Amino acid sequence: MKIVFVRPRPSPETIGLQHVMVVEPLELEVLAALVGPQDTSVILDMILEKETFPHYLCRERPDVLCVTGYITHIDIMREYCRAAKQWNPGIRTVVGGVHCEVCPDDLDDPAVDFRVVRNAAVVFPLLIDHIRGLRALPEGVLPAGVRGNPADLPAFDFTYPLPVRSLKERYRSSYFYIFHDRVALLKTAFGCPYKCTFCFCRAITGGRYAERPLEDVMRELELIREREIYIVDDDFLVNRTRVQSFIEENRRRGLEKKYLLYGRADFIAHNPGLMREFRSVGLSTVIVGFESFVDEELKRYDKGTDVATNREAMDVLRAGKIDCYATVIIPPEWDRKAFDECRHVMRSLGIHYVNLQPLTPLPGTGCVARDDNLVISRTDHARWDLAHVMLRPEHLTVAQFYRAIIDLYSAVLFRPKVIWGYLRRYRLAQIWKMTLGTMRVGRQYERRIREAAATASGGEAHA
Repeated sequence: MKIVFVRPRPSPETIGLQHVMVVEPLELEVLAALVGPQDTSVILDMILEKETFPHYLCRERPDVLCVTGYITHIDIMREYCRAAKQWNPGIRTVVGGVHCEVCPDDLDDPAVDFRVVRNAAVVFPLLIDHIRGLRALPEGVLPAGVRGNPADLPAFDFTYPLPVRSLKERYRSSYFYIFHDRVALLKTAFGCPYKCTFCFCRAITGGRYAERPLEDVMRELELIREREIYIVDDDFLVNRTRVQSFIEENRRRGLEKKYLLYGRADFIAHNPGLMREFRSVGLSTVIVGFESFVDEELKRYDKGTDVATNREAMDVLRAGKIDCYATVIIPPEWDRKAFDECRHVMRSLGIHYVNLQPLTPLPGTGCVARDDNLVISRTDHARWDLAHVMLRPEHLTVAQFYRAIIDLYSAVLFRPKVIWGYLRRYRLAQIWKMTLGTMRVGRQYERRIREAAATASGGEAHA
């Protein structure tokens, strides 16, 4: 059989992080490792491809179509499966991904034959055998028309085969993350041991956290030819002993990598020496979920940190010459003063790059909201991207809230001091690519402002 694995192209309605970051579809490379020698595998990255999806159906002529995605891809995933069935009613369609695992009913569609909702690395080869007619449908896979019931699913299994990176060879030079060019992904752990109320990570693994054996991680790392490595664990800085061992293994094996990873502020603040040592073997950048610079908000998010810890973490990163990509949540109760205070704090901390995320009540998290508090419908999946304003602002109009977000981005990212730092550190090609990407995202935000203003004017006229 020929199996085609597809990462979908985002909807134009999704505020496009793909304009400033496009990384490899690691989940599809892992599944491709499970395909037997009698079958042919192809990975299609529709973010990078130029033609329409039906063009590639006709070119590749798959027997099995496998599509992955997030909540923003729900409608596109179903659309791809419908297009495949229209092209060939006999094709077998499979969907998966983290949203499908938590909310499988969102992807229940007559054009979707199978939804993989648990333990894909174990279930997938069994599903292929089922499609061949060799066995019954495995647990962890739902056929069309069957609703997902977590009580009926098998226990979590964190088996992880080494990904087949060669299948996306033609794309490798195009993958990047902000200023990190030709970046490869590395997964060393699953889930998160913390309990932040807004976060989707725990929902994916039912609250469990599991680490891969370090020897297995290092063996994979040695096989990756890219120098820039993005460790995509929900939090790599969890276990001090494991981080120390990772540093020592880098030295022992003579690896010359540059690392980008996620880490919590409290780990960084409490381990300044370890962070300096990590820097000596290639730690370049840490994505830090500060979330807020207000203690009351951090308590509400069950973050387990405080503002003082956030400041200490930034001190450690600056002293160690480690870049920080900060993430900050924007709750609906912010007024203009709150935006101004956030700007002041980020400038005082020396934060040069930030991702501002309007608080989003993703399904499966501890953040819940009534429908009448939502700005965007739950079925408008393409806009559930952690960039749209989802919860109705309490003190500003929706248009004003978007404008405040844009102004805050500008105040942090486009100061002369920051731009001069970019010019000294990065190649002009990198800066130009980021400039174009930022402009595209900015245009999307401006469109949302116009839409929100028009909606408000229409409501007033109707009233």
